[in-house]
Amino acid sequence: MKDQLAVRIKLGDEQALELLFHKYYFRLCAFANKFLNDPDEAQDIVQDVFIKIWEGRNDIDPEECLKSYLFKITQNLSFNKLRRKKVESRYIEIYKLIYIDHQEFSSHDSLLAKELEERISSSIGNLPSECRKVFELSRNEGLKYKEIAETLNISIKTVEAQVSKALRTIRTSLGDFLTIFIITLICSNL
Repeated sequence: MKDQLAVRIKLGDEQALELLFHKYYFRLCAFANKFLNDPDEAQDIVQDVFIKIWEGRNDIDPEECLKSYLFKITQNLSFNKLRRKKVESRYIEIYKLIYIDHQEFSSHDSLLAKELEERISSSIGNLPSECRKVFELSRNEGLKYKEIAETLNISIKTVEAQVSKALRTIRTSLGDFLTIFIITLICSNL
């Protein structure tokens, strides 16, 4: 049996999307929050779900269950967010090692840390200005994505994209040096 709401959305009916939003928004937020344990992030994820539904409306199959599709997208976006947070937390740990715990380094470790710091600073300095501004507000000022979006008058999605781009650029520019640095730290602490 065809899902009439799905048919209407596929045809570009914005009211149908609004009905779908009101029908599932709170349940999807609760579902996303089970993974993220952050109600604000869960709401952001659910908003992204409905954006994806609208942008991909031509691919909707009215024969399929739209409810299942909504929950699957929510789950996938939540897992993607968790993966990004895991990568970010690794960089935060490295940052803490360099800037907070650096007094425990040997002179060799300190030289490596200094070189890593210089490479990171250089990578950040080479970022496009908007990307650098977003990244610095996130890392140096400790602002949440929502706060950055409000400060710069951009969308949260743009903030996420800019931070991801910055991290990807930094990771690429560090190349093998980061791996060598981490291995050296681990070996020196054994």
